[in-house]
Amino acid sequence: MLTVYEHNESVCCQKVRIVLSEKNIPHEVVNISFEERQQHTPEFEVLNPKGKVPVIVHDGRVITESTIIIEYLDEAFPGPQLMPKEPYWRARRRLWARWIDDEMHIPHISTLSFNIAMTQILGYSAEKNAQGPRGAPPPFMFVGLESKEMLASLHAYQRFLTEMDRTLAENAWLAGPDFSLADIDAVPYIWRLRNLHLSGLWETMPNIQDWLDRVSSRRSFREQIIDTELPAWVGPMREKGEGAWPTISRMLQGSKPPANPYAGRDGHASH
Repeated sequence: MLTVYEHNESVCCQKVRIVLSEKNIPHEVVNISFEERQQHTPEFEVLNPKGKVPVIVHDGRVITESTIIIEYLDEAFPGPQLMPKEPYWRARRRLWARWIDDEMHIPHISTLSFNIAMTQILGYSAEKNAQGPRGAPPPFMFVGLESKEMLASLHAYQRFLTEMDRTLAENAWLAGPDFSLADIDAVPYIWRLRNLHLSGLWETMPNIQDWLDRVSSRRSFREQIIDTELPAWVGPMREKGEGAWPTISRMLQGSKPPANPYAGRDGHASH
């Protein structure tokens, strides 16, 4: 018995959902409403005291953290192996996952998402949520569209996308010749940028758009991301993102990303 606690538009949950579909794993779903703050209820925090999704319960055992969950699912269930087979490419996948977990999720995708659209979608405000279920909300939620924090997050994604483009110029997928957990790690974040009308960040990087087209044409992505999107979330993200893009584009034209802190001696990211 496998139970998955999730929210459709959570980028971390989307990673898990793609793996479940790729491996055809039977499971039950419990939807956790962010709008009703169900992730902070005492009942849910018994499963994850951090108050975060996804969570899976397999045969009575609780597992948290999306990167760990998708590796567990790949190892525990039959079906196509999604972790690269060769040790080098396995290491490369883990480097992508660490870069995403250490930096690209919080603060960067959160900063972009909340300040373009999600504070409105979720009905958050600095005053209303000054003392929420977990005290004061994270500062990235209310920095404003033209803030230095927003610019820093845009620059971070420019560096991330540049490394993706370089990698995809040399390999079919992010961790070698085969579709793998590395691609599953990354695609919800790039899809979120697309939904926020930020695809201009890779308009000069054709390898990324080709990769995104290939991933999004997979059955798992269509079934788990496209066909199940929540209009109440995705509609406002696209609308507000379109409205924000002229300001964001102007901010980017007047700035230059700092050097990639993940770059190795050859100039390529070593994560």
